[in-house]
Amino acid sequence: MPSSAENIFADSKSNGIITSCSVSPLKDALTVSFYNATVTFHAQWLHDARCDIGSQRRAPQAFCQQLNPIHIQNASVSGSGAKTAVNVTWDNGSTTPFPAVWLQVLAPLVAKKLEPIQAGEKPTISKGWLASELVIPEISYQKIIGNHLSHDEFLATKAWILDTLLLRGSPGIIKIIDLPGVDTSTEGTQVGNLLTDILKRLFGSVFQHSRRVPDTTFKIASSYDESATRITELPNYDTAEILLPHADHSHYDSPARIQGLHAVQGNSENTFVDAFAAVNTLREEEPNLYDALCRAPYIIGRVAQFYSPPLYQTTVDTAVRMMPGYSDEIKCIRWHPHLAGYLLTPFDDYERARRAHCKFQEIMRRDSHLVKFRLNPGDMYVWDNFRLLHGREQIFSTPRLAVGQTVVEQVVNDNYRVKQMNFLSQFIDHHWLVQTPTWQLDNLAKLIKEATNMY
Repeated sequence: MPSSAENIFADSKSNGIITSCSVSPLKDALTVSFYNATVTFHAQWLHDARCDIGSQRRAPQAFCQQLNPIHIQNASVSGSGAKTAVNVTWDNGSTTPFPAVWLQVLAPLVAKKLEPIQAGEKPTISKGWLASELVIPEISYQKIIGNHLSHDEFLATKAWILDTLLLRGSPGIIKIIDLPGVDTSTEGTQVGNLLTDILKRLFGSVFQHSRRVPDTTFKIASSYDESATRITELPNYDTAEILLPHADHSHYDSPARIQGLHAVQGNSENTFVDAFAAVNTLREEEPNLYDALCRAPYIIGRVAQFYSPPLYQTTVDTAVRMMPGYSDEIKCIRWHPHLAGYLLTPFDDYERARRAHCKFQEIMRRDSHLVKFRLNPGDMYVWDNFRLLHGREQIFSTPRLAVGQTVVEQVVNDNYRVKQMNFLSQFIDHHWLVQTPTWQLDNLAKLIKEATNMY
């Protein structure tokens, strides 16, 4: 029989998520064997994370007020599938039921993995898509702003759009079809635009530029009508110069997360690249350059003289931003080769860092990675600006007019959290969900779907 100090639970057939759990002899740690890994949690971490007394933390309950060490008296497992719980009993006799899938999704961040990593095992990174793999999903305008669209139908459409744009492994881009006819003069004013209406319907608000009136689009036009409706002193983003794949707002501390473009007049050859795929290729071909790309800050401070008037902007940051808590999970690519200046690296690291950035750009120009397509009047695309880079190869006809609009990260994340929590709250109390990082909600949803055979 196991000792009371170890308090081992084992029954691999009872739930499928957890095969065993045990308390350490000193009662300061809990070891849990999930079906795919065995990990150990600090007792104090578990106590700080508990939600059985609600999410409210009054002064006496604040973790920084609790100086005495916390111990676990015993632990057991109850429930099955997605509703499996690890029941932890504390010094005072109270018991907290931790959702097993919640512990499993947080374990890579906070727990110690006891099983050794197999030789040759590499950290997982988002691989993205190659040009031959991309099929751009389409969604009808009527399913977003249809006259007879019910609220439930709209929510289903919105959930599909969020998943298609944001989830890892998804295309990260959609094309909106069946659009109503538009008036060129109205679209050219940069206010009251169709794209803005669609993004506000989906997300509630759009990016507010400090030098534009509210809800104003940015504009790409081969000519401007000098009228009172023109937003003055802002660049016309039209140029015959080739535009290499780039992320918009790359010079912002917090770039826009979602971006859309609506072609109204003219024809051009445009491009998309999955930047995550380009990073993955760089890592596979020249792994010694991967760290240099991720670590070396670079300056975006070149004046874009090919715009009229010229565009002035500057920032200092790395091209690749990682998810908090992860060393190899990419959150965002901030890449704009036209505006990049120099690298901020020590002398001995400079040549390797510059080679990494050049290699990254070279990969993006390959036919295997670069998707080229004809942008025609009436075409509207919406994509993830954190992941997909866009550009333009050539212009086929003028006059040309396209309008663009963006949605900031916080607005997108808020909508994403609502969508994910609506699903997850069927299985886990919302107190646990509010303290789950946004970037972990999709992982949590995936685990629950696996546990409930919902694929």
